Amino acid sequence: MGFCTKCGKEVPEDAYFCLSCGARTLKGREAGVSAPLDEMRDALSTMGRELEKAFQTAAKEIRGTFETARENVKQSIPMKPVICKNWGQKISATPTSALNAVKNSSRTRKQHSGR
Repeated sequence: MGFCTKCGKEVPEDAYFCLSCGARTLKGREAGVSAPLDEMRDALSTMGRELEKAFQTAAKEIRGTFETARENVKQSIPMKPVICKNWGQKISATPTSALNAVKNSSRTRKQHSGR
């Protein structure tokens, strides 16, 4: 019987791994037996690299999809001025400025109504 170099527990002479902590014994190292932890570490490392690649690819595709959607929305919105029926305010032609004008008129309405 020998002792584990990691935890100090007694280990059978023919064991490749410590029965207590799982560390590879001298016999296991000499036999070239890879430790389950080493295999797991390698597998997790590989998995991490593959996940990183997958997330980068997905992020690139999502950015492209949003850009295409943004362009489609811009092209589908008419670019002519609109007059607000309630306030007579002219709302400009771009979608962003139109949205801002609506938000601002909503605030103005609340101020005038005392809310």
